[in-house]
Amino acid sequence: MKNIISKTVIVLISLLIFSCSEEDGQEFDAVQELLDVYPLQEISLYPEGIVYSEVTEKTYVGSYYKGKIITVDLLGNRSDFVTDESLIAVVGMTIDETNNRLLVCNSDAGISLRSDNSTIGQLAEIIAYDLITGAKLKTIDLSELYPGGHFLNDLILDDHGNVYVTDSFSPVIYKIDKNDNPSVLVSNANFEVPQGAFGLNGIVYHKDNFLIVGKSFGGILYKIPLSDPEDVQEITLNTSVNSLDGLLLTDNNLMLVSNNFTGAPFDEAVYEIETSNDWTSANVTSVFSALDGTYPTTLTEIKNELFVSFGYFTDLVDPNSVPNDNFKLQKVKFSN
Repeated sequence: MKNIISKTVIVLISLLIFSCSEEDGQEFDAVQELLDVYPLQEISLYPEGIVYSEVTEKTYVGSYYKGKIITVDLLGNRSDFVTDESLIAVVGMTIDETNNRLLVCNSDAGISLRSDNSTIGQLAEIIAYDLITGAKLKTIDLSELYPGGHFLNDLILDDHGNVYVTDSFSPVIYKIDKNDNPSVLVSNANFEVPQGAFGLNGIVYHKDNFLIVGKSFGGILYKIPLSDPEDVQEITLNTSVNSLDGLLLTDNNLMLVSNNFTGAPFDEAVYEIETSNDWTSANVTSVFSALDGTYPTTLTEIKNELFVSFGYFTDLVDPNSVPNDNFKLQKVKFSN
């Protein structure tokens, strides 16, 4: 009888523990459900680059105007992460998971709080920060690799730890090898744009060992095989995307941000693009234009959901604008 009672007690305790664990799991999942909008309400933040880390479960957001980096967790809690005074405009960011680093493009287009005549159009730094602590680990200067103006815009890693960086003011893509040695990967006349226009912008790496790079002016995509970087191939699209900024490559498709700085008559949007011939050509299959902000810049995936940031950069060149705090990350929901 004693054994029967003991076994019964054990069973009841086990059921109770299992029940509590199941409820706790449901609560955790409910808490972790992503918001449709993550507010970034900070005066004059003007964000540009964003990237999510599975390691820290935080989104890193770089300020184009203030030259700082903040983090946003899955609940929407924000905190300063890097307040390095050497940062002028934080543009593209990517995560080096192997070395636990956040890699950042530090540039100066002349409309940031710390813009200076000595750095406008010349600053070209990749800065590495510890992904957990935010400590500065290394600065890699690319300004002497190619003559002319510079504005490092975006960067991406390949499967071997090499980093590729676009320059919007020079027709160049740089390479930084896994030992942090920089060089010019390719310079090409197709990357050139008229004086005052932005050239190369978003960049992604495809597992089949090629890059897809976007040129803002004209909204053109290029495929660059890493086995022969001089073989620059334009990707033919079935329709115009007008201009482009950030790119994001998912398992199957390319996501592209189109924004409007010129005042030309077209709507800002996020495009989903598919290919059936290994990115020789591609088709726009979905368009998301229900944007809750202006001047969308960059995309990131958070728990398999797509989010876009808004820079409101037209404010920065409008002498009549008032300080803005209406910044956010918005979930992108394609209708088809």
